[in-house]
Amino acid sequence: MRGVIALVLLVCFVAAFVLTACDGDSPDPESAATPDSEVVVLAAASVEPVLQRIEQGLQERDAGLTLAAEYGGTSTLVSQIRSGRPFDVVITASRAHMGELVEDGHVSRDAYPVATNRLALVVPAENPAGVDSFDDFIAHADDLLTATCAPEVPCGELTRTMEEELGVEVHTDTEETSVSSVMTKVRMAEVDAGFTYITDARAAGDEVQVFEIPDFANNDTQIWAAIAAEPEDREAAEQLLTLVAGETGRTAFEEAGFLPPPAAEASSTD
Repeated sequence: MRGVIALVLLVCFVAAFVLTACDGDSPDPESAATPDSEVVVLAAASVEPVLQRIEQGLQERDAGLTLAAEYGGTSTLVSQIRSGRPFDVVITASRAHMGELVEDGHVSRDAYPVATNRLALVVPAENPAGVDSFDDFIAHADDLLTATCAPEVPCGELTRTMEEELGVEVHTDTEETSVSSVMTKVRMAEVDAGFTYITDARAAGDEVQVFEIPDFANNDTQIWAAIAAEPEDREAAEQLLTLVAGETGRTAFEEAGFLPPPAAEASSTD
C-alpha cells in the first residue's frame, strides 16, 4: 500500500513539474507578436495625403497593417502594371484608366469610386506675373510660362477638356508626368502658372495662390480603387480597400479637400 501511495505521489509530482515547465516556456498565443502585413499600393500622386492619413491611423491603432506606397501619374502607374510591376492595391485618378486595368485583367472587377477631384489654376506665392484671376490668366496666356500635366495623365486630360469646353488656349510650355511635378514647378516659381488639382493646391498652403475655374461644368475627375487580380496578401489588400472605400477613407479624402464620389456611380466599372 505504501508503495502505491508513493508511486501516486511521484506521478503527481512529475506531472506538476511538466505542467509548470510547459507553462513557463510556451508563449501565450494571445500575446504573441504578429508581424505586420505589408500592402503594396500604387496610387495617383494626388492621393498621397489621403493614404498618409490612413496609414497614421493604422499606426496609432497598431492594426498590424503597413503600407508600401508608390505615387505617380496614373498613366505611368498603369504602364508599370502592364509591364509586370507587382502590387496589391491600385488607386487611379480617373475611371477610364481603372477601366483599362479591369479589362486587361490586372485588377479585380470590383473597382470602386472613392472620391472626386477638380482642376484649379495655381501661381507661385509671390505671383511674379501678377495674375489676379483665371480670366486674367487666359487674357495673358501667350506671355506666361505655364505648366500642365501631359495629355495622357488625368489632370492633363482634364486641362484639355477645359480648353475645349471653354474655348480657351492655355499655351503650355512644359508638360509633366504627374500633378505633383506641376505643383513643384509652381512652388519653386519655375513657371508663372500651372494647372493642378484643387487638393494639391490646398495642400501647398501659402506656397501658392489658387484660382477657381469659372463656368467649367465638367470640371471633375473620379478617384477609383481596386485590388490586384493576384495580390500577395489578399486578406490584407481587402482590409485596406475596405478602409479606403469606407468611412475611414471618406473622412481622409474629405480632410484632404476631395469631394465625394458621384452618388449615381455604380460600384464597379462594368
